[in-house]
Amino acid sequence: MKSNYIIISISFIFQCFYLQAQVHTNFNNDLRIGNKGVFNILYKTEVDYEIPAKDISKLLENEKNRTDNEPNIPYQIAVAVTIDQDIPKLIQWTYNKDFAYGKFTIKLNGALSSSINFDKFFLPSKTEMYIYNENGNMITGPITEKENNPNQIWGSWVYAGSWLTIEIKTPSETLEQLKLHSNNIAYGYKNIFQKLGFGESASCEINIMCPLGSGWEMERNSVALGLSGDGTGTFSGSLIMNSCNTNRPYFLTADHVYKKATPIQNVTGWRFTFQYWSPTCEPSQDNTGMMFNGSTLRANWEDSDFCLVELNNPPPMNSGIHYAGWNRNTTGISATTIIHHPMGDVMKITRDFNAPSSTTFLGIEYWHLIVDSGTTEGGSSGGPYFDQNHRIIGQHGGIDDAHLPTCDQVSKYGGRFDQSWSGGGTDATRLSAWLDPNHSNPMTINTTNVNNLIPATEDDYPISGNHFICSSSGTYSIPIPPSGATLEWTVTPTNIATITSPNSPQTTLNVVGEGLITLSVTIDGICGIPSLITTKQIAVGTLTNPTILDENGHETFGVTACLDDRRHVCMDIDPAWGVVETSWDIGMGNFNLSDQGTCAEVFSFQPASGHILAKARNACGWGGPAFISVSIDDCLQSVQLFPNPATNNITLSIAKPENIQINDSKDNASTFINEVIIRDHFGNMQLKQKYNEEPAVTIDVSRLSEGIYVVEVDIGKRIETLQLMIHK
Repeated sequence: MKSNYIIISISFIFQCFYLQAQVHTNFNNDLRIGNKGVFNILYKTEVDYEIPAKDISKLLENEKNRTDNEPNIPYQIAVAVTIDQDIPKLIQWTYNKDFAYGKFTIKLNGALSSSINFDKFFLPSKTEMYIYNENGNMITGPITEKENNPNQIWGSWVYAGSWLTIEIKTPSETLEQLKLHSNNIAYGYKNIFQKLGFGESASCEINIMCPLGSGWEMERNSVALGLSGDGTGTFSGSLIMNSCNTNRPYFLTADHVYKKATPIQNVTGWRFTFQYWSPTCEPSQDNTGMMFNGSTLRANWEDSDFCLVELNNPPPMNSGIHYAGWNRNTTGISATTIIHHPMGDVMKITRDFNAPSSTTFLGIEYWHLIVDSGTTEGGSSGGPYFDQNHRIIGQHGGIDDAHLPTCDQVSKYGGRFDQSWSGGGTDATRLSAWLDPNHSNPMTINTTNVNNLIPATEDDYPISGNHFICSSSGTYSIPIPPSGATLEWTVTPTNIATITSPNSPQTTLNVVGEGLITLSVTIDGICGIPSLITTKQIAVGTLTNPTILDENGHETFGVTACLDDRRHVCMDIDPAWGVVETSWDIGMGNFNLSDQGTCAEVFSFQPASGHILAKARNACGWGGPAFISVSIDDCLQSVQLFPNPATNNITLSIAKPENIQINDSKDNASTFINEVIIRDHFGNMQLKQKYNEEPAVTIDVSRLSEGIYVVEVDIGKRIETLQLMIHK
């Protein structure tokens, strides 16, 4: 009996996608989400976890007391509530053929907004996750494996209302790999989501899309709304250019945002939403933003109130995001513009049409502005100060007229870029080490679209070429790196393929064997960028003798079962082989075999023995089969084998009659060994010995090589199969 199973089309398997980590949040979703969720699954529960209501008036009072005693702290919108929720273990999963679906809803009673933070985060391949509020009028997703990061930390954006739902679709076979453990959730106590917009900034704040913002299209694409690591505070800042013109995502904000954030200095969990502005001047409306998760501290200095972090992921080349230019001069500045997110609101613009002055405020050498249009508020901290040539000269620090009504607060102070350039004299306290790694020492740099910058990550230099080689060689290449860069190709293991032209953007692999190889290219010498290493896994030839796993996931060469038992065996095949078809062939025997693609089910209603040949086909053809012995009996008795593992000799014996399990009588049980055959894992017979009804036999196996073997024992009424390990 032979059964073939088509896995998937070759064209689909070998597509290569260029991926960048970014997540979109829709703040005005017109498609409401009902009890069947995003994936149209009727879930069993509505609320899975509840957080008791908090006294919002008390929270506001506590915040006021804090800000009265500690000025220039990040704008607070929530308090962190500690939780301990291992969400994959708490979800009631629903399964179909290939995927598991789950939904987990948290209700924060009385909260005005919420966001969730994960301290253990990993999404298996092909997983899709969505996070949304009640009815889904605000929704983020799909969130995919592209968000995985070495720190395994991830956080959501902020959602209106007291409901927060996490909905997941993930492959059933990798469900156990899913990690979503939340250690805290942000309980919002401010009404930041107004009827006509996000945030509660003052009426004199001016949307960036108003006439005052005309001509600032490039700069607004560099500014982001930041969210602290626990989701409780917001701030402003901007991506900023480096002298190498590389797409390296340095982000400039204020030092006091870093120093006074909660949890303190946890930039690992910071979130950044770009292009978050009202699409119209009036009325103010929410808009879809592009969120990036996580960052690393690069430098900060209290004496000029600057903090520079590097985002975990650079913006995609087609994103429209820009890097802001900068100016180190202190003369010739005739006007200043602030672009910021006051009170966590959509992007605003503030203008001072006069030259800034330099002054000392709170012990720091600041730029001092008297603004003519708009103002700043909590959450504006870190927002860039641009000169009349659209170059950053500093970042917003604070005010000295908080006693006045918000719209009368026109006195503004910002840390000076020229002071931050040299900073405290170390790489950890200055901008120059990061923004000018080639020491070209420019005084000014212009704002630039990301698509005009030099690619700076491994993903920017993908290896092109087939995922398989069937002939004697294959050609592979990467995009040409910038001038001055060096590269080197390597391949492992070298007994399968060798390389020609190891230092060229294009190389040739020459086949000398069969198997899986890893092709790597290392790129050095790109200005300001550490070594980049891009890899590609390639299948050379056909898959010979696939590894077979039993139902416990252990390697096996035989199936032993009782009547009516059902045993599952599966081919353990690395996806890199690109298998498109499998075959389970009963080479001998009268048992039943149910083909299920890469897995099969073995069973019989009568005593049976024999073997299966399992093989797979990829683009290069069918590989050689794996041999699996089969023994199915009525389980009246068993043959004992010892020692196991063995080195020199093994003993096979029949269980004593009083220990034989029987259904009817002991007459049905055989008590003698007639023949023993030992096969290797390819099914090749290595030893055969006949006996004259011996109750026990000893066999010399010293000539067998180290490995796993199948022992077939003829006891007259049936053949029993055992697994033997030889260990030298």
